Amino acid sequence: MPLDTKRINGPEISTPYRIYCKASAPKAFEERLSEAIGKDGTRKDGRLLLDSRKYYTKIGVVSTAKGSAYVELGNTKVIVSVFDPREIPKQNKFNQLGELYCDFKYSPFASVVRKAPQTDARERSMATALTSALNPSVCRHLFPNLQIDVFVNVLEDDGSALAVAITAAGLALGDACIPMFDIVTAATAGILGNRILVDPTAEEEALCMDGYTEDNHGLVMIAKLPTLDQVSEIRQYGNVDVEMLWQTCKQLNTNCGDLVPIVQHVLVTKVKTHLRELEIESDNESEPGEDKEDTADTALPISSAADK
Repeated sequence: MPLDTKRINGPEISTPYRIYCKASAPKAFEERLSEAIGKDGTRKDGRLLLDSRKYYTKIGVVSTAKGSAYVELGNTKVIVSVFDPREIPKQNKFNQLGELYCDFKYSPFASVVRKAPQTDARERSMATALTSALNPSVCRHLFPNLQIDVFVNVLEDDGSALAVAITAAGLALGDACIPMFDIVTAATAGILGNRILVDPTAEEEALCMDGYTEDNHGLVMIAKLPTLDQVSEIRQYGNVDVEMLWQTCKQLNTNCGDLVPIVQHVLVTKVKTHLRELEIESDNESEPGEDKEDTADTALPISSAADK
């Protein structure tokens, strides 16, 4: 067989160095559980079981996009870009309702698990869930035969990546001035026996999915339209009975409501900043001989305009 000179050829048989490391040995489930959740019910980062990590949000971070948002939830970092409506490609018949095209990608460095460059089944499943969560919130009847592109890139995955992506996509759609019926918020919870872990980390998610010794184990994600009080998407993984699922959904409903003031504050701040910029531009464009006192009397204050 000819030698391939275009790449570095390693030996045919090799031994991974990890077998000589003590930390590489797989730990038992009980040991991992005791490290993640203490006896007093506190987690490794000091949170209680029903506590969520802190959010950091910023919109307008991608200059080439119509609207964009960057959201951090602990170490989970997601950036979303929304582009102008365009004609649906390869469409032969007329569509009365517009469409949302959602693309969900994990960066190669997003997690410890090595990511293949091609789109895998997990990313396609996340994109489908994102589309289902955003469809009821967008006024698609105003965009017949048009398509709105939403691109999600997970920069770092430390748990609850889908919920963070849905919340960030709702912010990006609002930043792009896309007509919407309501904002979208989402939250995730892990189930491990009789415990409900709100906003689990990647380590806790692995515990919830590997907890076969427990009667209930898995993950639940809910996306909600808070003003309309409607659930746009719910996803459940694992084995969970009906009673525990109902309790988890009620807890996630509360967590989705807690995100509403954060999203509203970010969007209202964006509107106030834009109105302030428009007022400065109008003052600069005024004629040099114009009476500034009359202009100040007739101008509406920014705070009043925002309140109305």
